[in-house]
Amino acid sequence: MQVNTVTQGNKNNNLNFGIKISGKISSEICKEIYDQKLNKYMPSYVQQYEKLSKSGLETSELYLAKGKDVDTFMLKNPSITTAYEKPLMQAQKGNLLEAWFNIKPEDIQNAEKMLKEAITEKRQGLVSMADNVVVRALLYGKNNEKEVSKAVEKLDDNTVIDLFYQAKNIVKS
Repeated sequence: MQVNTVTQGNKNNNLNFGIKISGKISSEICKEIYDQKLNKYMPSYVQQYEKLSKSGLETSELYLAKGKDVDTFMLKNPSITTAYEKPLMQAQKGNLLEAWFNIKPEDIQNAEKMLKEAITEKRQGLVSMADNVVVRALLYGKNNEKEVSKAVEKLDDNTVIDLFYQAKNIVKS
């Protein structure tokens, strides 16, 4: 048996498979296309799907958050942070296809960057507020680490955010 190798890759010779796109998005958009007799847009939809699926990190996921009047295309990436997700585009009911075409690859890359910055900002903020004795004791109480930066690094994202706002209130007082 012969196995063909994949030779495409980026600068580091790593393959980038891109983001995962929830099957619910495809299902909802295809339903809209057929219900509204917009079949001529199917090739464009597929082209947009392929373009967006290659635009971000392979640990990112694009999914649809359904609301009463508006549905929102959301991006999450648990390898960056589990505490935040980023809305990319909103669509009125029945207009998913239009919103889908308005999402750009740069939107996905910028959303990933914003997720990284949001959690990094909270971690750095906690470290800087640890000059306060009460905040430092709060951090040390969460794990057995006695070095502030290591103590903060060991915390999960949700705990970092909770402690950040607690520390902010402590420092204000």
